Amino acid sequence: MTEIKLATKTSMRILALLIAALATGAAQERIELRGWVKDVTGAAVPGASVFVRDLATGLETAHRADSTGAFAVEMRAGTYRVSAAQTDFETASETVKIVDAGRAPLELVLSPAILTQSIVVTGSREEVLREDSIAKVEVIARSQLLDSGYERVTDILSEEPGIVTRTSRSPGSRGGTQIHGIDSRQSLVLLDGFPMVGARGVKSGIINMDRQSTNRLERVEIVKGASSALYGSDAIGGVINMITREPRRRFDSNITASGGSLGAADLRADTGFVRDRWSGFLAVERHKRNPYDLTPQDFDTTGPGFRRYDYMAKVNFDLSETFKIGFLANAFDNRERSIYAGRGGSQTTTLNDSAQNYGMTLSAGLTSRTQLQARTYYGKYDENSAVDLANVPGLVNSTANLNERLYRFDTSLSHVLGNRQLLQGGFDWTSNEYRGYNRLLGDNAGVSIRMADAWFQDRIQAHPRLSLTIGGRLTDHSAYGSRMVPRAGLLFRVSENFRVKASYGQGFRAPDLGQLYYRFLTPSGLYQIIGNPALSPESSTTTQLGVDGGHGRVRFSATYFWNGIKNLIQTDLLGRPRTPEQLDQILTQFGVDSAFAPGLNRLTYLYRNIENVYTTGAEGRVQLRLTRELVVSTAYTYLDARDTQTGAFLSQRHKHHGNFRIWWTSDRLGGLRTNFRGTYLGKWPIVGRRATLIADGYQLWDWYLAKPLGKGLELYWAVDNLFDSIDSALGGPDPTFYRADPGRTFRVGMRWSFGVE
Repeated sequence: MTEIKLATKTSMRILALLIAALATGAAQERIELRGWVKDVTGAAVPGASVFVRDLATGLETAHRADSTGAFAVEMRAGTYRVSAAQTDFETASETVKIVDAGRAPLELVLSPAILTQSIVVTGSREEVLREDSIAKVEVIARSQLLDSGYERVTDILSEEPGIVTRTSRSPGSRGGTQIHGIDSRQSLVLLDGFPMVGARGVKSGIINMDRQSTNRLERVEIVKGASSALYGSDAIGGVINMITREPRRRFDSNITASGGSLGAADLRADTGFVRDRWSGFLAVERHKRNPYDLTPQDFDTTGPGFRRYDYMAKVNFDLSETFKIGFLANAFDNRERSIYAGRGGSQTTTLNDSAQNYGMTLSAGLTSRTQLQARTYYGKYDENSAVDLANVPGLVNSTANLNERLYRFDTSLSHVLGNRQLLQGGFDWTSNEYRGYNRLLGDNAGVSIRMADAWFQDRIQAHPRLSLTIGGRLTDHSAYGSRMVPRAGLLFRVSENFRVKASYGQGFRAPDLGQLYYRFLTPSGLYQIIGNPALSPESSTTTQLGVDGGHGRVRFSATYFWNGIKNLIQTDLLGRPRTPEQLDQILTQFGVDSAFAPGLNRLTYLYRNIENVYTTGAEGRVQLRLTRELVVSTAYTYLDARDTQTGAFLSQRHKHHGNFRIWWTSDRLGGLRTNFRGTYLGKWPIVGRRATLIADGYQLWDWYLAKPLGKGLELYWAVDNLFDSIDSALGGPDPTFYRADPGRTFRVGMRWSFGVE
């Protein structure tokens, strides 16, 4: 309780400091600059981001155009560079000299772009252009999501440098994501900045990215490296923030139907509107896949069959030019079936899971230089599973359920102090609750944690070309007390088109409820997993040094990174107790609480702090616009990931990872678009019970083609894994696999877009 009071008191001091700073700018004479953001057809671009940089000091502030594309910014007399940005458009900039209030409105015109586009990111808890972010941020824009034909977020993440996705073979298969060699457990997944529910720490320790649809998304941001100072616990390896779509026209609707290999059938419909002070977006989707099997000699399935429904609604209302409110609702319902080997032989697992998320955001411009935001959020996740044994009478032989509830409130304040500082600070409160039969200790008794955080960030423009960022977060955890993590960064603009960046950050992650209290034990299982209430928190450190820039048709970036994690939590195999005496020995040796009631004759796993690890390396990207219609890009990541005590390379990591893309679009041939994309992953170690296997490297190549047919209709065709790459171990005398790629697959679909500008 003392720590919670301390966190609250600290946050109040931060907010008081920011509020006190209001007087600094209030008395100074301000001049209002008004303008419009439009596209090349003259249509307004609602919600475009507008950045104003004072050329005398270098301080840049972010603003937002309204639903008509209009913006108004108050500033002192001086010379400024004003830029407008929107996803899938090139940045439009103009230098203006502000002398008095008589200046005519500024008009900024955005042109469509292929890949080389304006990307606005929020990796620093403020809107900035990606090239001005001190954090290493990858962005997948809406055009890339569409022109891959992918339905799932895992698929599109797999094509980004330094990011590896892999699907578990287990029932209830989940897609995980490594960021610079740091596993999914150490990455925070957000939807519009809100944490997602999905039984973290219980279901493979991750949010299931294999069930996140791309249709509702405007873009996906991946922040690489420790980000706890800004985002709190769980963000010790990085952040994946899925940003949902915003309507851009008075009325805008889309219907998409597609089908393909593995019985794929996907139907999506969405509609959006912008009217006066209101805007909204509604989406409904249905997705289906059949199970597939890479080892037909066995009765088990490699990938489960599933059917899933997704629903999303968001509404925004501008109460005034400076006071806005937004509401978000998102839900899914999923059912999947898989067959695998249990102690009693073949068994079928049927999983039903669903989630609902609700968030509300209030944004207020207290002055022209001060912004206040308050958000509240509620999320729920429910799962029920049933196991049928083939050789045991009865419809259901084992059942289990799991329920999660997440409550969150946060508030933040930002203020431009003088001509050289942007101050930010805030307070977050989170409550996470789990209960579940045969999933947690106590069977439905329920467990919970609370966190109260205070954070701050100060961006100082030390020179027109040099900005420094310092910040930190104080976290109070109901089980682990208080922790402080700092953050610092530097951005130096060598020129308008070339920047040097450096950043340092720490992360803190308390064991989640699953790792503390997990009790997985079914009558039909070959193994059991036991939680560990004695776990210590994980901590991380990230250092990055990078450059990026461009000239003419070339853009490039390069980054060196180092991540260290202490007290990494892993599942450790303790053995297979076959007698009560052997079980008692395990309980005593490893301090397992007898209340977990482990069973006999099962491989027994326990969550333990067993590793201190580091991952280090470098990655680079080059993009070349050969013509207005043709863009080529390539990227490469070198990774060295090791256990600091043994020096062993970490399991499931690739030392070499590269990708290559060719994108072509043309006004000729009816607006034909096509791209060819390849990903290479080098050899990778797999640590087994008795030895370490080195699995072969592999390449995956995909091809996409889209052809408009007129009147808003478009036909598209995609071939994934064009050259039919599968695990080389499937060709051995005893076929097996370590990656679950199903081989070459096809998809064909039709889109229909219609609306009113």
